[in-house]
Amino acid sequence: MSLAKYTVPFLVTVIVVLVGALAYFAGRFGPGEVRLPAASSTPATPVTSPITYKKITGGGVMSFPEYELTVPDSWQGTTETLGPDAQKVIVKNGPYEISITQGGFGGSICLYPGDADIDGPSGRYQQFKNITTQSGDQLRRSWTGNELASNGFAICHQTQYGWNAPTLYGHIAFITKGGSSTQSLAEMDAILASLTKK
Repeated sequence: MSLAKYTVPFLVTVIVVLVGALAYFAGRFGPGEVRLPAASSTPATPVTSPITYKKITGGGVMSFPEYELTVPDSWQGTTETLGPDAQKVIVKNGPYEISITQGGFGGSICLYPGDADIDGPSGRYQQFKNITTQSGDQLRRSWTGNELASNGFAICHQTQYGWNAPTLYGHIAFITKGGSSTQSLAEMDAILASLTKK
């Protein structure tokens, strides 16, 4: 009899606890109020489109090789025939322009700080940036004065005789009418580095 005395209250307690637990979980996971996460105070990041590229080809005039450049789609390419043995390819984006001219013309030595003066055609530059093309050619974007204020840059090519212009690909020039920015020069340097012999 003493066992029955504790069994009934025990069973009632178990049933109450089970009903309470069932009600709790039904309210928590069942239909009812939907809580949305709090709004983020982080500003939205603008979505930028990926840059797409295109190929510009030219060259093959006289002893110069055919070549290919990779440029962003925002750059426009044109080819000018300057005569039966001369061609100029221009890639341009606003005031920024890269030209490659192939034809019959003389060359010169590119001189930098520490180089001795020479007899004969030469150009002296105070500063330069080394650029390696996809074909492994060593080029230098060369200038004198303030880089960002310059209206143009000469491109010299390293050969067994030193730094020379024109390059293996012809006379290459950067034109930056009214100066340039670090970003625009980096983009132009990347285009020059994409230069590949075909």
